[in-house]
Amino acid sequence: MANSIDLYLNNALQLGASDLILAEGLVPAVRVAGLVRTIPDASKLEFGDLEKFLGPLDGENGAFRGGPWANIEWRVRYSREAFGKMAILHPVGMEAPNLASLSVPDSVRSLLGVSSGIVLFAGPTSCGKTTTASAYVSELCSQKILRASFLDPLPEFRLQTGQSLVKKNRAKVSLADEIAQNVRSGTDLFWLGDLQTESCIPMFKAAESGALVVATVNAGSAKDVLTYLLAAETAENKKLAQTLLAANLKAIVTQKLILSADGSTLVPAWEVLYNDTNIAPLIHSGEYYKVPQAMRSAISEGALPLDDSLLALVKEGFITKEIARLYAVDESHFL
Repeated sequence: MANSIDLYLNNALQLGASDLILAEGLVPAVRVAGLVRTIPDASKLEFGDLEKFLGPLDGENGAFRGGPWANIEWRVRYSREAFGKMAILHPVGMEAPNLASLSVPDSVRSLLGVSSGIVLFAGPTSCGKTTTASAYVSELCSQKILRASFLDPLPEFRLQTGQSLVKKNRAKVSLADEIAQNVRSGTDLFWLGDLQTESCIPMFKAAESGALVVATVNAGSAKDVLTYLLAAETAENKKLAQTLLAANLKAIVTQKLILSADGSTLVPAWEVLYNDTNIAPLIHSGEYYKVPQAMRSAISEGALPLDDSLLALVKEGFITKEIARLYAVDESHFL
């Protein structure tokens, strides 16, 4: 099987794919221009094939750099799913895709008009959130002249920056100090990459200063993102963090990869939260459990509840009602 996986890696590179998706019990697939499709004539992976090629995959999820395979390095994100282990291999250093090529919802493309605040891209491990976020940042820098600070410690893409002025993170300088220094120098855009479990107040204050802050979060829903952002705050800082987040959050884009109706591949589902007069008070009070219901009142303004995305996939025949119920916020939509 190792030789076969080598062939799949080469196939992904030849197609210009952003990701190679390997899952036990499923046919290997590639993501090209935002669409996931199986590799023709490929065989299903047997249980154990992933670890034979990648080595031990400890824990429920994780990430590492592997290779060189097919003469380049790859970022590997893996997780344990209901159907078995899954790994998404992304060639490190490729150019970020165009946002339009990823077939994102219109509510995500509209975020290109945001100039300040906080925009977060979320989802479980190996869902494609970093690809979407990188495309978003790349397009922002290309369409405007910005003073940008790229503080992603493990960049996965080469971003197009147009005429924007870009500063990168310095060795042995904390993220909080980097953000503070760049706020003082008038930075317009911060790209942070994956957020780690530490105080997010420096990020919130950067947005408060008028900058646009973009990052990714390993969380399965907008509600879970809000919980994550405040989990590391001390009791004395929590109210300040809630106030800053409620005032400066613009949007949370969450994506998932879901098993297709025929069981052969994975398809994306989306949740897009816009912070508005219904959401902000819930953030300020910490009542995150009310967020999914509050989102429904903002559908006319572009918000996209996860259940609506799942319903569309069911109607189009991409997934079954049974599979949709596994991910649904309200299972009654899929009876």
